[in-house]
Amino acid sequence: MLSNFIFSINAVIPVFLIMLLGYELKRRELLSAGFLASGNKLLFYIALPIMLFRGVYTNDIRDFIDFRFIAFVLGITMATFFTLWGIASIFIKEKSVVASVVQGSFRGNFALMGIPIILNLAGNAGMARAALVVVFAIPFFNVLSIMVLAPCTGEKVGVKSVILAVLKNPSNILIAIGIILTLLNLSLPAILNVTMNSIANLASPLALLCIGGGMVFHGFDAKFKYAAIASAIKIIVVPIIFTTSAILLGFRDYDLAVILVLGGVPTATISYAMAAQMGGDTSVAGTIIVITTLASAVTLTLFIYVMRVLGLLVI
Repeated sequence: MLSNFIFSINAVIPVFLIMLLGYELKRRELLSAGFLASGNKLLFYIALPIMLFRGVYTNDIRDFIDFRFIAFVLGITMATFFTLWGIASIFIKEKSVVASVVQGSFRGNFALMGIPIILNLAGNAGMARAALVVVFAIPFFNVLSIMVLAPCTGEKVGVKSVILAVLKNPSNILIAIGIILTLLNLSLPAILNVTMNSIANLASPLALLCIGGGMVFHGFDAKFKYAAIASAIKIIVVPIIFTTSAILLGFRDYDLAVILVLGGVPTATISYAMAAQMGGDTSVAGTIIVITTLASAVTLTLFIYVMRVLGLLVI
């Protein structure tokens, strides 16, 4: 049991230590706002897409493509989202608060925080499964977030604009290229492989530094209770629902690891930007991000530990 606990700590805590380093560097003004803005752009357009490309390219797609896994991730996400939206609409009157609570409760920071944890848990084999989530689930998250935020502005969701955004996403483009290369059994020249690995290795630490540097707590205002409840749902209730459903349906090991991390990672930082852009409550959105980011260091470690002890994560 001690070895399982140490394994769980080693998989999760290093990710949060780098994130806290980013917070401290920003506090001491060693990381500027300009650096964080440029770092996030570098992540989105180059480092993260290349890291995901490597995860696909270095594994045979025929070994990890699994439509049952994809259907489960999309199904459980949609069921959770609409259940949360229905419940929040009953108990909360303000549409802006409803939107931020629902988005903060279901949308995790999988690409920036989940992938480093999966790398620690399962290496490139887990990354292949994580790439499936990035291709199919994360664009789906965007659609659901727009749906719940749309009532705040009165705007309708444009199917064409959503599809174009998915197709133009750099991560989706490079994952598609990686899949094509593996299907055709094509290899990159050694010089490109070395370059790719160097850039891909930059993605995780840069992402965590930027997350830590960008954390801002918005205080204990009258709406703090909504942020606290949404945070508890995100890092406790959602991962329990995800993992319990997955276990009952027979998912184990790499699949279960990715599903657990998908459900248990803290709220995505992009949820704050979307709330600000589309009329959501930014105070609630920002507070949810901070609470879930800090508390999930404990909850994710415990979830991984329990799964290991039960023999469900043999990786």
